Amino acid sequence: MALRGGEGLVKTSIARDVLLVVLVTLAVFALASLVELNELILTLTRPLEPYQVDELPVTVLALVLAMTWFSWRRWQEAKAEVQLRQTAEQALAETLAENRLLAQRNLLAQEQERRAIARELHDELGQSLNAIKLDAVAIRQRVTDEDDEVHQNAAAIVDLADHVHESVRTLTRQLRPVALDELGLRDALELLVTQWARRNAPVECQLVAEGDLDGLGELVNITVYRCVQECLTNITRHARAQRVDVGVRRTGPMVELRVSDDGAGLMTTAKHAGVGLVGLRERAQSLEGIMELTSEPGKGVQVVVRLPLKEVKGD
Repeated sequence: MALRGGEGLVKTSIARDVLLVVLVTLAVFALASLVELNELILTLTRPLEPYQVDELPVTVLALVLAMTWFSWRRWQEAKAEVQLRQTAEQALAETLAENRLLAQRNLLAQEQERRAIARELHDELGQSLNAIKLDAVAIRQRVTDEDDEVHQNAAAIVDLADHVHESVRTLTRQLRPVALDELGLRDALELLVTQWARRNAPVECQLVAEGDLDGLGELVNITVYRCVQECLTNITRHARAQRVDVGVRRTGPMVELRVSDDGAGLMTTAKHAGVGLVGLRERAQSLEGIMELTSEPGKGVQVVVRLPLKEVKGD
């Protein structure tokens, strides 16, 4: 659409310039006819006949025609260059669209693989751990003497099974947030923020969710969730913040996410960005969204992600 608008402006400019040239030519012809310009020139240049000054009009005409041809050649070359540039821009736009589609499919495949791994961990490894724990409990109950080595080993196995089971549950939540599938985006974010605040007390963390957050689609849901998760992880590692604010708002065809803290901040002009921030930007761009980061040392960080709501192929 932008290219077509530019072509329309160029055509309008050319038509205006051609009309101006025609009007100036007619005006010069009328003025020359009125004052008998050619006869006046002949009269003035007659004394200079030995120097062939009277041949200048023909020479100037030849120069004008040559310059016209030169200008036409340059215009043809410029037109060809513009066409090549438009072709290159169209090819670049198509390539970017293909890259976005591939990124979307990659995110979907990644989340599906994480979901499958989390399910296997929960079903297979979880059941095996429960079986080991039940056998250890049975052994511990049979050996009533608490000082017996078998009783102590069985109790150690029970404790170890509980520890491994809790580690598996944590890993499963990291691979795939179960609350996102069972409760929806709003409740999943509330659970994520609540658990993060409990682990990072006394840091205050508040979530404000506005608008209808249901039916956003798998990719938008997981992107918003992962962005909040990554921001909170970065705050834990680097910010030394006392307060964190998380806001998610749906306004029309757009979802906006804001995560801000009052921590140490960072230099936004630094050449080497963290892998997490690069991942956030790539996730947003894959959905034709944007990520903005504002910060100053000692004044905290604010991350804003805006995602358009549209039908995503493969969603």
